[in-house]
This record gives sequence, C-alpha cells and structure tokens, in this order.
Amino acid sequence: MKEQEIKLIAMDMDGTLLTSRKEVTQKTVKVLEEAMDRGIQIVPATGRSVNGLPKELTDLKRLRYCILSNGARVYDLHEQRLIYKNQFDTDQILKLLEAVKPYHAFRSIAKDGKVYCYKEELYRLESFHLGEYSEEMIRASRTPVEDLKEFIQKEGGTSEKMTLFFEDQEERAKARKELTECGLYAVVASLKNNLEISLHSCNKGDALAHLMEHLDLKKENIMACGDAENDYQMIEAAGIGVVMENGSDEMKEIADYITDDHNSDGVAKAIETLVLNREI
Repeated sequence: MKEQEIKLIAMDMDGTLLTSRKEVTQKTVKVLEEAMDRGIQIVPATGRSVNGLPKELTDLKRLRYCILSNGARVYDLHEQRLIYKNQFDTDQILKLLEAVKPYHAFRSIAKDGKVYCYKEELYRLESFHLGEYSEEMIRASRTPVEDLKEFIQKEGGTSEKMTLFFEDQEERAKARKELTECGLYAVVASLKNNLEISLHSCNKGDALAHLMEHLDLKKENIMACGDAENDYQMIEAAGIGVVMENGSDEMKEIADYITDDHNSDGVAKAIETLVLNREI
C-alpha cells in the first residue's frame, strides 16, 4: 500500500490506543506525530465525551477532529464547533431514563461535551467493580447532579448517549435484550460490565462517513483501529480496518489487519507497518 493513500487514521481509545492504565505511551505519541508530519489526520473515535480525551492527545497541537460519544458528535477542536451530531432530543432521553429506572446500574448521560450522573451513585461507584483505572477515569470525567431527570428537563436541548455500569451480568444481559428489542436504540458495550445506549442510527461508522464527506476523503484514504463492538461500523467503513490482538473474535473476523495488543503499542505498530512503511 502506498503511504500517501492514507490521509486519516481514526482510532478508538479504551482497549485500543490507551493501555490498561488509561495512558498513551511515549512511543505511540511519537508515531502519531510522525504520521501528522506527513499530513495525516489523527482522529480519536471514542465512546468518551470531549472532556474524557487523554492529555497526551489534547497536548498534540495538530490534533483537530474527534468522533465522540460513539458517533453522536463529530467535533472540530481548533474551531470548537460541531461538524455533525446524531443525538437524543429531550423527550427521547427522558424516555430512556425512565426505561432504565428498574435496573440496578450506575447511570450517566453525555450532554454538550460533559457527562452527568447521579451524585448518590457516584458516591458508591466502588460497588460496581470497574477497576482502579476505569474508576479513576469516571470520577474525573463525571459531573454529579442530585437528579438527572430534573437536570435534563431544566437544561433542555439534546443529549449524546447514556452509559450504564452493572454489578450483575445477568441483569446487564436482560437490560441489553429489552433495550435492543424495543427498536429505538443502538446498544453496544465497550467494557465487560457496561452498556452504551445511543439513537438507533448512531455509530462511529456513521460519524466517520460524515467526517470523510467534510474533508472530501474516500474509503481508501481511511485507516481505523478498534477492539470492541462499538468500533464495528467504523472498521467496516475504513479502507484498512485494524483490530487489536486483545479485540473480540467478532471484530477480528472483519479485520484487514490484526496488530499487537493495547499494552504493547499495537496502534503505533500498525501505523509504522501500514502507513510509515517501516519494518518492526
């Protein structure tokens, strides 16, 4: 493959670019900078909101575009404006909030680039067994409110997605089945104990297609890296779909290339091999 064919590299964060410690290694930062030196757009494509992007990325001055909340927002960091959005309106997110009320889960709603949760649920976050680094990330990125329903009603506008964390896997499976079967939502998981709920038409592949249109790029200009089911449509939308060694079997089946795991600079190695044409 000719290196100039790839003009944009989209990459998932958790389980892909980030290590288990939720960090971007110095080696990976160096390779991302080398790609940007060649005029290639580096695009985080994540379930996180903009306030959840790691500092190692936001410190990259040439990083401009990002896909957020599993495709609910395509955002221009330089101009601080939305390029595309696919989000719940107020009535839709309130209906979803009512639908998940029976579940014993930690609930949060992404809205206008921030993520809001119930103060009481944040106090008992440890009971959801998220692991040290995931729990640290959630505490740093969530804004607690007394009542999510009242907050949403007061604020109005649109909301990007809802995330649920479960203590019990059977309840998680039940919730997934019920929310999927109603036909209103896209329900995916990026971690073993979560569910991420968006509008039915919302996914990273849809967002990537809109960014490609904005930048006048074609499929053959795109490389995408991911590991989990919320990356599925993005991997399919790319000219080169890269899946991590730690990725799911379902994701590996659609991969054009399987790289090393997220704790071994897998994204950087894929860029070196497929884009920078470097033997590693």
